[in-house]
Amino acid sequence: MIKNLFTAEQVLVLRENPFTYRVDQARLAFTKEFKELFYSEYQAGMPPRQILEKYGYDPAVLGQRRVWGISGHIREQYNKYGGFHDGSVSSSRANPASSDSGMPVSGKEELKQLRHEVDYLKQEVAFLKKISSIRTTRK
Repeated sequence: MIKNLFTAEQVLVLRENPFTYRVDQARLAFTKEFKELFYSEYQAGMPPRQILEKYGYDPAVLGQRRVWGISGHIREQYNKYGGFHDGSVSSSRANPASSDSGMPVSGKEELKQLRHEVDYLKQEVAFLKKISSIRTTRK
């Protein structure tokens, strides 16, 4: 469970930053451009806290744990996919295989992603059928 939630005012301030892809009380997602800038500056030796300050994020608002988490997630995304994309990797709609990183995805990984997508779509169809049947039975 996330302990440090953003206040409504903090969400508004974070949303105004051009490098913010999406923000809510619990999560902050960055644009591809920001991740590329962050990674290159981190590789050059700049600390994560300074990088965030440079691009308009207040480390005091984010908190020390989030600052290090951001750094870790960006490095992990680069190491795993060889590039970046907007938003969060954990999104069920994210498809790293179609990113313009140029890195080929293994057959096993692609199969795993496709199976996940099919399962998700099956659940979505079942849900829509339930809603449809509820609407038709209430006439």
